[in-house]
Amino acid sequence: MSDVVTALSLSIAAPAYNEAAGLHQVVEAWHDYLKNQKNILKFEIVICNDGSQDNTGLILDELEKNHAEVKPIHFEHNQGAAAALATAIAKTQFDWVLLMDSDNQFPIENLEIMLQALQDKQASAVMGIRKKKNSFFARFGSSASGFICNLTHGTNIRDFNSAFKLVSGPLLRSFRLEAKGMNYSTELTSRLIESKIDFVEVNIDHQARSMGKSNLRFMRDGMHRLLFVSYISFRQLLIKLGILRRSL
Repeated sequence: MSDVVTALSLSIAAPAYNEAAGLHQVVEAWHDYLKNQKNILKFEIVICNDGSQDNTGLILDELEKNHAEVKPIHFEHNQGAAAALATAIAKTQFDWVLLMDSDNQFPIENLEIMLQALQDKQASAVMGIRKKKNSFFARFGSSASGFICNLTHGTNIRDFNSAFKLVSGPLLRSFRLEAKGMNYSTELTSRLIESKIDFVEVNIDHQARSMGKSNLRFMRDGMHRLLFVSYISFRQLLIKLGILRRSL
């Protein structure tokens, strides 16, 4: 990692639900990578187990025994990916927070690209642009919701719904997130825009899920996405009319 931001502290925040099939391998890869980066002075991996019904919790507890940097949180019952991520974010403590999924779709090596962009642009957040490898239905839903969100925000974000983000820790921890399910990435982008901070998008490597299985339910989640995007759009209207204040 040459000519990249120096001497930073980093938290990874991620939700996990029924990820026992590949979680140990994924977290070990994150830990090994971060441990060997000279520019990262200290790091932590905060993962919220969202009431998993498999051995996700046991695996996280075992990882915690082996690595002091791994800090699991456990929900007794499933509360949704957004609630799990918001809880993980609240428990982070370092200067920068990398938002990840725990299903191996975002290689940790993408971090180098994010850090380089952070330095080059002097930004407060970097968002990853995926080359989407989901089903046609999922790609269409993401593109359509991104188009609507860009329209209502007056922006041209290339991947409005990307979950892979590197954000200033104090800024991110100041947000009061409202999403409960899978719409957290859309809400976070909206909150970053509302905050009027400088951010940049970069192309990242995004791979199809290779372990476990997706928890998406296309009809249900498609309807939830439509309703949530409608809410985000209405919120922006209220902000523009001066009825609602922006996120601090």
